[in-house]
Amino acid sequence: MLLKEKLKNIIPRENSGSISSNRFDYQKDWAICKLIELSKQKDFLLAFEFYEDIIVFDSSENPKTIDFFQIKTKGKGKHSISTLLKKNKGSSILGKLFNNKINFEKETNSLSIISNCDYKIELKNKNFVGIKICCNEVDKNEAKRIAEDLSSELSITWLNEYFDILFFEKSNLTIEHHSDLTQQKLNKFIENKFIDLKYNPSLAYTTIFDEVKRKNNFEKSLNTFDELVKYKSFSKSDFDKIINVVASEPYRLTKLKSEILNRLDSEKVSIVFRRSFQKNWSSAEIEYLKPNNLLFQKLVKLINRTIELKESLLDDNLLNSMNKIYIEVLNNKFVQEQLIFDDDFIKILILKNLCDGE
Repeated sequence: MLLKEKLKNIIPRENSGSISSNRFDYQKDWAICKLIELSKQKDFLLAFEFYEDIIVFDSSENPKTIDFFQIKTKGKGKHSISTLLKKNKGSSILGKLFNNKINFEKETNSLSIISNCDYKIELKNKNFVGIKICCNEVDKNEAKRIAEDLSSELSITWLNEYFDILFFEKSNLTIEHHSDLTQQKLNKFIENKFIDLKYNPSLAYTTIFDEVKRKNNFEKSLNTFDELVKYKSFSKSDFDKIINVVASEPYRLTKLKSEILNRLDSEKVSIVFRRSFQKNWSSAEIEYLKPNNLLFQKLVKLINRTIELKESLLDDNLLNSMNKIYIEVLNNKFVQEQLIFDDDFIKILILKNLCDGE
């Protein structure tokens, strides 16, 4: 049975992550850092809150393996085998994680606990220094306890090979500064990818974080792999696309803004309108960077279509042309019924689309 088909038959356990979004800001930032790391691969699919906090498929079209990641933040102290095996409502942290291996026996590539804190775990090599511990490196007494407890909890026969796919990893993101650290990583990634390109670092991070949040918090049931791809995942193509947008579009919009203002000044527009333009242009820039702002995209398409159909209304005066197109746009039922975008904002979109590509 293909992995895509198998997903239909195994129902994910209940997870509060899609509801308690604030608790998972750390998780979202870790996911952005993981996306940066995965971007070096030819293909992948990173999914949120589906079977586990984060899962990564080896392909966005025909996956064969899955890596499961459970994110566990801790205010103070360390994780130990005892805390990871402690049962809460009949299940332990490791038990919940390892249950994925039972459901996807052949497809599971790895199982990882990701945390901001250290681990208090006895290892075979007492001098081990690192941030990622494979379970096959654990002291034999600790390993025996893991095998016995999980065998009992999950009613399975333990195989030593299971230790090879189980990992305990300390993230370099701290609880206090995970947002700042993630933005630094993102900035470095963009600057290496787009040398000498001017962009807004804060806006780039906010745009990507908001898109991760939107996908993470999508709560409707998913019935197919295609729905998972569409609503709760990032593929390599998705991530590359949003990086290209946040890196290049702000500079292009800033340049276009300057050109429009120069034309408006030559037409001696009022100071009141100029101030309105400045204010609404900033809001429009943010909307243009959101990849799935469907209501905004519908409005932009309507404006573009109106400009194409009513080209005869346009003349050399930019402000006059804007007002004529604005009257036509207001006749549309969708514009009349929507309550999000006000008249001044719509006028700025019309100006932008009149001048863009000239």
